[in-house]
Amino acid sequence: MKLGIIAALNTEIKPTLSAFSHSSRKIEHLRFHDAGPFVFVAGGVGAKPAAAASLVMVDHFKPDALVSTGFCGALSDDLDTGQLIIGGTKKRPADEKLLEMAQAAAPNAKPGRIKTVEKVVVKADEKKKLGEESGAAVVDMEAEAVALAARSRNVGFLSVKSVIDTPAEPLASTYAGCLVVLRDVILRPGTVMQMVYDAKRVKIASDRLREFFVALASLMTVAG
Repeated sequence: MKLGIIAALNTEIKPTLSAFSHSSRKIEHLRFHDAGPFVFVAGGVGAKPAAAASLVMVDHFKPDALVSTGFCGALSDDLDTGQLIIGGTKKRPADEKLLEMAQAAAPNAKPGRIKTVEKVVVKADEKKKLGEESGAAVVDMEAEAVALAARSRNVGFLSVKSVIDTPAEPLASTYAGCLVVLRDVILRPGTVMQMVYDAKRVKIASDRLREFFVALASLMTVAG
């Protein structure tokens, strides 16, 4: 089995790639990393880049399934930084076989649906409202697009996300570009220390993803 792993940012997959021997090549504007049973790509932030990267992945590498991975925000305060959430989206449930493998690779992961939105959600009340309305556990900006691309190419789908922030401990900024970050720092000087904390949370979340994919690769090797 070959899995195409779609992330938004290199930060989300860099620690994982360091754990595997891999080869890289550029296709169109994207750099793909072939690592054993996986092919990784950081397609960019948002639905359109995620969908485009997913289609290039399927057409060039012929994976059996696509996995949307990366960071997410919790929609309730019962989840902690680094908690893995595995499952599907509202429009596309997870492939059952993949879900079973993922649960075996990460026994402490929690099953849950992911809600895809158009922009980073920071405010606690907005997060909790999204959770109540959607029934989702976490929020991101790409999973639904990857799921729809998987459906269009008739391959399996799974979402594996690592929590960074919660309603009680939101991100310091939406991080939607340098100007936004600069504005946040100027308007709220204390934001700098919060951003340092966010960087620590990013490391925790990315390390959890690395641990997951290493464990999943071992299971896939055993299963043949």
